[in-house]
Amino acid sequence: MRRLAAVLLLAAGVAGCGVHPEAELAQGLRVLAAPQPDARAASVLLRRAAQAGSARGAFHLALLLRNGADGVTVDHAQAFAWMQRAAQGGLPRAQFLLGQMLLAGEGAAHDATQARYWFEQAAEHDLPEANLELAMAGQRGDWGITPEETARYMMEAQHAQKHRPPEP
Repeated sequence: MRRLAAVLLLAAGVAGCGVHPEAELAQGLRVLAAPQPDARAASVLLRRAAQAGSARGAFHLALLLRNGADGVTVDHAQAFAWMQRAAQGGLPRAQFLLGQMLLAGEGAAHDATQARYWFEQAAEHDLPEANLELAMAGQRGDWGITPEETARYMMEAQHAQKHRPPEP
């Protein structure tokens, strides 16, 4: 039944009905959340949503490509590209994960400067993990973060725990 719904959605798009990113995203997430998820079908729907401009579609597609799943091969370069689109779309969780990928050199060259930039973007959206990452970098003496900034990031991490942004 799920596969039939996915095929019908795909056929409607091919027939010229156009892509509706939020509908594609919603269907892709339903397929992933099903008792017997079909990651391959979900990846097709999420890719269509992402290509049509959905930052959330790009985020969930990036996660599938980063982690792999039955029917979806791990592809760090593609995961990075889609995570970058999601981060540029303003999703704090994507901004944080893009920072982690840049620090690890996962899907792109290691770039601590860009990683810090994306952690700061996520921290501005009150993502506690981003503030904590910046505070820990300051404690290690990384990125030129001053002791005052380190203390501020730690306080913001504690505050952000109460005001988490919604999950994508």
